[in-house]
Amino acid sequence: MSGKGKRSKADLYATILEVIRRYPEGERITRISYGVGVPVDRLKVMVDKLSATGLVRKITADDQEKGAYYYSVTPRGLEFLETYWKMKGFLEVFGG
Repeated sequence: MSGKGKRSKADLYATILEVIRRYPEGERITRISYGVGVPVDRLKVMVDKLSATGLVRKITADDQEKGAYYYSVTPRGLEFLETYWKMKGFLEVFGG
């Protein structure tokens, strides 16, 4: 991420994936919110979109309250993330 400027949606989605990737067993939405710097209610919508596209997987556990999930990045999400960072780096090198 660059500086203090406003992040694009693509940067936010990539950051969400990056934070979730750090926890291969899955992570709760509140911890993801803290890592990304986005309020939980807004983040839930974004994570649901990532889940709908197959980039993130929702994981339920017996010890959780109803409606609470852990999230993990799918192999497709990891591929997307790798490609995103490569393209972002490429564009920065060429001033795009």
